[in-house]
Amino acid sequence: MHSLKQQITLLVVGAIIIMTAGFMLAVFFQTRATALMAAETKAMSDLATVEALINLQYPGPWKIKDGVLYKGEAKINDNFAIVDYVEKLTGDSCTIFLNDVRVTTTVRDDQGNRAVGTRASREVVQKVLGAKQEYVGEAYVVGRKYQTAYKPITDESGEVIGMLYVGAPRTFYDTILYGSLKVMGLVAVVLTLVIGLGAWVFTQRTIIDPLQEIIAGTRRVALGSPGQPVAVHSNNEIGELARAFNQMVEGMQALANELGKVAGFAQNNGQLPLAKTVASPVNQQEIEIVPKSQEELPKGLNRVTLEQVVRFLERNKNSGVSSDEVAEGVNLSKVTVRRYLDYLERCGLLDIDQKYGSVGRPLKIYRLKT
Repeated sequence: MHSLKQQITLLVVGAIIIMTAGFMLAVFFQTRATALMAAETKAMSDLATVEALINLQYPGPWKIKDGVLYKGEAKINDNFAIVDYVEKLTGDSCTIFLNDVRVTTTVRDDQGNRAVGTRASREVVQKVLGAKQEYVGEAYVVGRKYQTAYKPITDESGEVIGMLYVGAPRTFYDTILYGSLKVMGLVAVVLTLVIGLGAWVFTQRTIIDPLQEIIAGTRRVALGSPGQPVAVHSNNEIGELARAFNQMVEGMQALANELGKVAGFAQNNGQLPLAKTVASPVNQQEIEIVPKSQEELPKGLNRVTLEQVVRFLERNKNSGVSSDEVAEGVNLSKVTVRRYLDYLERCGLLDIDQKYGSVGRPLKIYRLKT
């Protein structure tokens, strides 16, 4: 069985974990979409740069001569200078295709050789060579996933004779994306630990320690040794519980004292006194004032607390007391005491005098009617 402290801490930490996980998922999807959009935009920009560089370096139309791709009079097959320059300039891999076959490229196979002579994926071929459209998005390049951009190459007659490609490995963008998530996750773990520790300490000081003090006081009462009142001074519900407990202990001690007096009188005189003699005026008047059951009281009032208020008023019936003095005497809040005094006033059980202080503000003085 988990303690209350553990339950509260687990609740707080669990809520933080759920909120953090939801936030990280939202950030992940948003960041991934943004990263893909940025990658596609960069790929298209780099593709335009490559095309401009090739046109500047090798003026003239694209053409095929004897199964070899040319740009103007420059042979493109195995011409690695232009693709290597593009890779150095943009950071992207670059390939020029004759139809769907790589004739010059910076892409390398698993052995580190340039992937000359390999073919483009079927999806790319269908869209670029077949439909004569640009292709932007993910594609497999020599067995690895890349973020790519392809553009058809046309000859003077407008016939598609090849493709121009730039791209970057998908792992590059994944590294950026998941690296950001790892940092966020680490920060979330640290924050969760800090907040969880704070919740643990806060719960211990504001809830567990006061409750343990009340439990210890209850055990002392059960063993017949109430001792000192529990020292809980908070203004929350636990503080109200502690004050109610102290009032209960005070009432039990008063009752024990009365019973001790009765027992002593009986022992000294050989008989019990008459009920009228035993019942002091205080207790007799309490019997007449305090209802016999809790149900007879208005909602929110407690019979035991009412007895404490009446007992305090009876002890001070000659001088009268203010609501502040009653609150201090019975260890209750002023608001709570006023509710009980208002109830006694409505029942016609109090005499009320007005007393003016130094600033002229009237102060009610309460006395029990005799």
